[in-house]
Amino acid sequence: YKETETQVCTTEYEKVCKTETERLCRNTTRQECSTVYEKQCKTVYKSVCMEQYKTEYEPYTETECSTQYKEDCEYQWEGDGNNKVWAPIAGTCKKNPYETCKDVVKTKEKQVAHQVCNYVPEQKCLNVPMKKCVAVPDQICTNQPIQKCKEVPRKNCKAVHKKVPVRISRKVPKKVCQDGH
Repeated sequence: YKETETQVCTTEYEKVCKTETERLCRNTTRQECSTVYEKQCKTVYKSVCMEQYKTEYEPYTETECSTQYKEDCEYQWEGDGNNKVWAPIAGTCKKNPYETCKDVVKTKEKQVAHQVCNYVPEQKCLNVPMKKCVAVPDQICTNQPIQKCKEVPRKNCKAVHKKVPVRISRKVPKKVCQDGH
């Protein structure tokens, strides 16, 4: 026997993995806020006063005198017996002034000031800050580690030792007959 060495190869598949990062994004929204000023008004009532004048009548007493002329004469009895009369004497009559006075109640006008107040509506406005928010479309992205694997072929060879029988050739004399025997 002769010992021989032969290479026996087989193809084996080996799983080779490597980590890669992949950018993964997802859609979302975020709040975007800003301050806006809004005019807010309210009605307030204010007391407004003014001086007004009113005519008032005040009573008072006034002495009023008037001069009247009265005829004054000198008198004498005229006639006889039962026919006597009290008669003015001719030429003796005079017009004399007589003053007659009396108290008269009168009124006088007087302007009196007094306050008149009214509630007057008034608009009071303020710019009030208000937070106004809107949802804005956005994306959130992250780097995700991903393992990518593939089967890689690999030749695996080994030396195989075999004992192979060796054929030995010998020369054996043969008799060759020529007559067919």
